[in-house]
Amino acid sequence: MANKLTFKSLIPLLAFVFFAGFCTSAVAKIPKNVHTLNEYDFSISPDLKSQVDFWKKIYSEYTTDYAVIHDARNLDIIYEVVYLGDKTLSRRARDRKLKKVKNKYKTILRHLARKKNKTILTGEEKRVHDMLKGGFYLAAKNIRSQIGQKDRFERGIHRSGRYMEQIRKIFRDYGLPEDLSVLPHVESSFHEGAYSSAGAAGIWQFTRGTGRLFMRVRYDVDERRDPIFSTYAAAKLLKSNFKRLQSWPLAITAYNHGTQGMLRAKRKFGDNLGNIIKNYKSRTFGFASRNFYAEFLAALYVSKNEKKYFPNVTKAKPVKQVSMRFDDYVHISTIMKRFGMSRNEISQSNPALRSPVISGQKHIPRGFVFKAPAERFASLTPLYQKISSAEKFNRQIRSKYYTVRRGDTLSGLALRFGTSVRQLKLRNNIGKRNRIYVGKVLKLPTKKTRRSRNTFRVAKAKSPSQNITTSNTGSYRVRRHDNLTKIARRFNTNSAELARLNRIKNPNSLYPGQTLMVPEIVVVAEASNTIIDSVGPEPTITPGKIKTAKLDLKSKISPAKHLAIKEIPDQKSQNKSDISDGVKVQLASLNSPEYRMNTNRPAFLPVKFTSGKHKETGMGEITVDFDETISHYAEWAQLSIGEVRRVNNLRRSSQIPVHAIIKVPFTKTDPEKFEERRQEFHKGIQEDFFSNYRVSKLVVRKVKKGETLWEICNDNNFIPYWLLHSYNPEKDIHTLALGEPIVIPIITPIKAKDS
Repeated sequence: MANKLTFKSLIPLLAFVFFAGFCTSAVAKIPKNVHTLNEYDFSISPDLKSQVDFWKKIYSEYTTDYAVIHDARNLDIIYEVVYLGDKTLSRRARDRKLKKVKNKYKTILRHLARKKNKTILTGEEKRVHDMLKGGFYLAAKNIRSQIGQKDRFERGIHRSGRYMEQIRKIFRDYGLPEDLSVLPHVESSFHEGAYSSAGAAGIWQFTRGTGRLFMRVRYDVDERRDPIFSTYAAAKLLKSNFKRLQSWPLAITAYNHGTQGMLRAKRKFGDNLGNIIKNYKSRTFGFASRNFYAEFLAALYVSKNEKKYFPNVTKAKPVKQVSMRFDDYVHISTIMKRFGMSRNEISQSNPALRSPVISGQKHIPRGFVFKAPAERFASLTPLYQKISSAEKFNRQIRSKYYTVRRGDTLSGLALRFGTSVRQLKLRNNIGKRNRIYVGKVLKLPTKKTRRSRNTFRVAKAKSPSQNITTSNTGSYRVRRHDNLTKIARRFNTNSAELARLNRIKNPNSLYPGQTLMVPEIVVVAEASNTIIDSVGPEPTITPGKIKTAKLDLKSKISPAKHLAIKEIPDQKSQNKSDISDGVKVQLASLNSPEYRMNTNRPAFLPVKFTSGKHKETGMGEITVDFDETISHYAEWAQLSIGEVRRVNNLRRSSQIPVHAIIKVPFTKTDPEKFEERRQEFHKGIQEDFFSNYRVSKLVVRKVKKGETLWEICNDNNFIPYWLLHSYNPEKDIHTLALGEPIVIPIITPIKAKDS
């Protein structure tokens, strides 16, 4: 009886033990890293350990004086660490040194791939063989170099002190893990002025396209440059990424690769990032995207152990500012006077203000959140209220542009537009030689002046160093406001000759888009014994280290936009075979300061009305240019994206290729304002690029089999599409033919960058 009662009393206890064991088993099956919006354990998974360890070394062991030669796929394989020398060694010399070492290992790996007897190996061959064991031919294609980042990371820790407190608070307010605040270490080392050749700007390295989703990215204001404005945008983007991907490793990778790309990868290979890195194949999912999350984990580890790796590092003091939103457009000179701030102080406190505002060419826009040092100002509101109504404006200063044509000179343009040569040079960063090129877009003063009768005489005055001759005929497309007299002056002929060539009876019958036969001109610069192509955006060749390359221009470049190029005989060295085979093109090392700003993308075609009916209804047509999207056209025309899509019968997923024709309804703005906004967009891209990079040299080579525009632009540093096109304006660079010669600009940073 006692035993029976004891057994009964044990039943509840046994049930509890069984239930507790079941719960423990169930809990054990829950992954350690539970994916929630505001909490995640960023521990290092085994499949990413080798990648993370590699980046820990890059961030904490090797400075920028060293380069690690490694395998791009297996980061455990490090062939050699190369000392590049101190900063006195030029970038080109460093590149040559690295190329020599990489070629050495390519040779070794290819030799190992061919060698059947692996028992007879030299010392270096044996070392490489023991590291890889196999797959030598593929490894020869995967050799990569990575510059160390230890000194940059240490400077990044110092700079992070200015903003980290605010960044962490913003991420807490958005319900995000605070560990995400170390991402700028990966993107820019917290360098406020960081700018990449792909057009990414600021500490969070937003591109223009992504930045426009969350910030103002315009010609007067670019909020990507402001560390705090861009942090709000980064928080929104990361939160959006997580909601769509439901995984922090994928959401962080999507910050680099894009959300759509990671959604495609997730559909194919699931949530495991290690599995995606191993199996996902995409043209844009390259080394940077594959390693972005591993870099983040390494940066997180190193920053949390900063005293271990950087015992002497100190953090900058947090930036303390007061701010207020401007209700009006205000000129910077007014703020300087009323607030008692210098131009430089305004620029430093408000990095989002672009150079046109700082220089006074544009107003500080309405709605802008203006900042000033808190140590100097308790509040900005009383000072702003003292600004008179006469000093406040209800609109922005209009931008005026002019596209340089054949025969234009700075002095002639200064007379025509009522300004001075000095002002034109200052506004357009033109060098001491006063060189302008056909196709270059000049920024003009906003004051309207009438054109004098002598304008064309001055503009067409020949330089004493030029000799102009005519040869065969080419073609010319008539533009708006053209007439026979204007066209004749451009081509150094007269209207009667043009009428005869084109059998024109009525001079008033010209229409935009009409093709005319015109005389072809050759312009030779006798002073410097170099070739100048005065039509198109190609560079003027300057004396220096000359590199020669053969380029058959006869079949590839039509005389419509390019003049016939004649070689100037060189008495010291003249190779007749080069001349008979084609045209000998001399390419210089382009180091002149005016060149980097004078290189210019071709001017885009203006708005066109195909018929009188279209003009009445306000329906214009434009030719799509590089970097333009449907959302741009909608913004510039003050329409919704849906309206632009509807008139063009485009779906949401439709892509618009460069050079396609798009209809734009001009019902809420006029074509002139549309063109102004469009020009500012492209001008901003160009000015940002040439403020940070220069074209150091040009390379002419033939297009390889299967090579695409994307591969050419991403071969070394990213070359913007518009820049490549500016050197190859006569080519359809989307349909490159095998063996076709192409001019490739090689770009280098103007100064050492911390990004």
